[in-house]
Amino acid sequence: MEVARQPAAGMIVHTGEVVKGKPKVGDIAVAQVDAQRRQDIMRNHTATHLMHAELRRVLGDHARQAGSLVAPDRLRFDLTHPDAITPEQLSEIEAGVNNHILKNYPLKIEFKTIQEAKDDGAVALFSEKYAEQVRTIQIGGDHPFSYELCGGTHVQSTGEIGSFIIISEGSAAAGIRRIEAITGRAAYEMIQKRIKDIQQISDILNVSPDHVIGQTQSLLDELSAVHKEVIKLRRTIAVDSFEKQLKEIQEINGVKVLSITLPGVDQETLRQMADRFRQKYKTGVAVLASVSEGKPVIIAAVTDELVKRGWHAGNLVKVVAKPVGGSGGGKPTLAQAGGKDAKKLPEAMKMVQSWVEEQLSTKK
Repeated sequence: MEVARQPAAGMIVHTGEVVKGKPKVGDIAVAQVDAQRRQDIMRNHTATHLMHAELRRVLGDHARQAGSLVAPDRLRFDLTHPDAITPEQLSEIEAGVNNHILKNYPLKIEFKTIQEAKDDGAVALFSEKYAEQVRTIQIGGDHPFSYELCGGTHVQSTGEIGSFIIISEGSAAAGIRRIEAITGRAAYEMIQKRIKDIQQISDILNVSPDHVIGQTQSLLDELSAVHKEVIKLRRTIAVDSFEKQLKEIQEINGVKVLSITLPGVDQETLRQMADRFRQKYKTGVAVLASVSEGKPVIIAAVTDELVKRGWHAGNLVKVVAKPVGGSGGGKPTLAQAGGKDAKKLPEAMKMVQSWVEEQLSTKK
């Protein structure tokens, strides 16, 4: 592997690894550029200039370069901008860059004094130190839209870039946004992959690629309707089970005690059942639990008469939630808790009876 470094201005040192033979001082060596890698870098570098110009056009002149990376497989560009760039703005920037590519503008590369370049309006980076003679890159024909100081390698005309695709946008730091994009071969490979993906989806849905979105939306709507029916059915089953439990409720020294786990019931339904319990019994405690998205959900209810004696649903729900790795709280009459380990829910529900017995022994 060969690495280049610049120990001093105007001097470039190449360091390589010997993989074959035994070279010695005085031997003739041939340096050869990896043409494909260089062309990929050239495409990405010139596309960076085009994007910089489009960023200023779409977002405003405040959008300036705050860092960049030009690699063979992608380009990364940091810019000064206070807010997230909207999808509509990104689409406009991407379309603008591709429009410049399609117009196949030749690049005008000239050497000038730093002052001449600045007087002509060339964009310079404040963080860079420039020599008296600088290299300038102009793109846009007789009326260039991009004019920057740059010593990097570039294509001869924008058409060589091929295609330009923005793949991400996000925050790099306070007031700094970061955009990543691809061009040339990488863009072509992504386009090809997306086309194959769409074709595969259309085959699965048994529709033409033009109708994939409509068919997918139709299936999602149908799935949503089925999901709502399933929830309604689960709620009906849970309510029926709850009503049966109310008829065979446990009683400890005059206190009605109910602790049940109902599968597939949402938190709101558990609350409604807890209210039903408090309406039916004047002196009682209920703990209702379920599992939602793999996590335990617990609702505890204490009737008003017991609350007057110092009982508190929030204290109860904390005790029950502890075995499942959760915590909770709430009002004296109604409290809720969550947890992490649904497998320990049966163990947690056994805590209800011991808690009631403790309250009976301490709060007469």
